Amino acid sequence: MSKFSGTFKFAVDKKGRLSVPTPIREEVASSADSTFVVHPGADNCLEAYPKDEWTRRVQLLRTLPAGRSGRYYRRVIIGGARPCKMDSHHRILIPPELLAQVGITDTVVIIGQLDHLELWQPERYQAYLAAQHIPLEDILEEIEDTLYKRRLGRNESDW
Repeated sequence: MSKFSGTFKFAVDKKGRLSVPTPIREEVASSADSTFVVHPGADNCLEAYPKDEWTRRVQLLRTLPAGRSGRYYRRVIIGGARPCKMDSHHRILIPPELLAQVGITDTVVIIGQLDHLELWQPERYQAYLAAQHIPLEDILEEIEDTLYKRRLGRNESDW
């Protein structure tokens, strides 16, 4: 199981290849076969899952309701997903249509999200951060409170 963390800024070459940072490479499980599955993500970024994590995620996606939202979600996520295998120089080639969809050209911000990575166009990521109107202290307090209650074994419905 992957444990990605950290934020990195890297160049994307003209062919759409991105060097995978060493701390990220070290966290990719051997069962991932040096392959990431990249797809459109929330907030105008790309998400990249190691192949083994993607397999687990697909099992969850299979349980989505067959209604309108479930169909649309599967079409966007599964339909937009592309496998990207690391080459011998630890680069992945991201399809140009995915890069164009989120505005990534020559530089990318890579953000570890435990089981996957987010790939952002740098200015869009900065704009996203600037647009957050909830003070960080409030978010930290809310999340820590949730984690504390989970450690106590209380269900969210009991809160």
